[in-house]
Amino acid sequence: MKPVYLKIVDDLVEQIETGVYKEGDMIPPENLLLEVYGVSRMTVRKALGLLVDQDLLYRVKGRGTFVKKNKSAVHDAFYLNGFYAEVKAQGKKPTTEIITFEVLEPDALVVSKLEIDEHDKVYHIERLRLIDGEPEMLERTYLPLSLFSDLTVDAMRGSKYEYIEAKGMKIAQSKQTVMPEIAEKKVNSLLGIKDDSPLLKVLSVGEFDDGTIFEYSVNYFKLNQYSFEFIAKRPN
Repeated sequence: MKPVYLKIVDDLVEQIETGVYKEGDMIPPENLLLEVYGVSRMTVRKALGLLVDQDLLYRVKGRGTFVKKNKSAVHDAFYLNGFYAEVKAQGKKPTTEIITFEVLEPDALVVSKLEIDEHDKVYHIERLRLIDGEPEMLERTYLPLSLFSDLTVDAMRGSKYEYIEAKGMKIAQSKQTVMPEIAEKKVNSLLGIKDDSPLLKVLSVGEFDDGTIFEYSVNYFKLNQYSFEFIAKRPN
């Protein structure tokens, strides 16, 4: 069962996202929130503290707690744009830090996702993606060594998709699964958030136009700095 303070976090985030509380608005004081939710002051403070840590709220001593300016980037799930192209298109500055770059024998899950032989080697790459200097997303990517034998650390500091397409390979699609998660300590540390902070976990399997799977990625997004955009249409 989800902890009570996270339910308060979810409720306040929803009210911010739906415009109940707008940028610069003061949210209700602790005394009112503990009455509304029927919880202790400690629980309310834990929820508000998490929202402050995630840059959704900020405190002004002697006045109260306010909604912070929205800095989020938007990910359009229907267009397969790279991180650099997507962030630049929104007038923000993307940068990348390489945390891990290694070649290894994959575990059974990666073998299954990439549809390769169990003895085939893969690149395991961890990249911390930043927007305007702030840690935004941690990407763990697995790429078959057989497809990208000349891959370098420098190439992965830039756009992965640009590197691939420069080799004459045509990317067709990425199948993505989105889910909430309380991530491991390493992920939280790299993203600069507390261990009990919720994240969005996105699993991605990339395919070329001939059906070859070229990528399996596990991506962790900070909830307060990234939103996902979907379009739902009724059938004809």
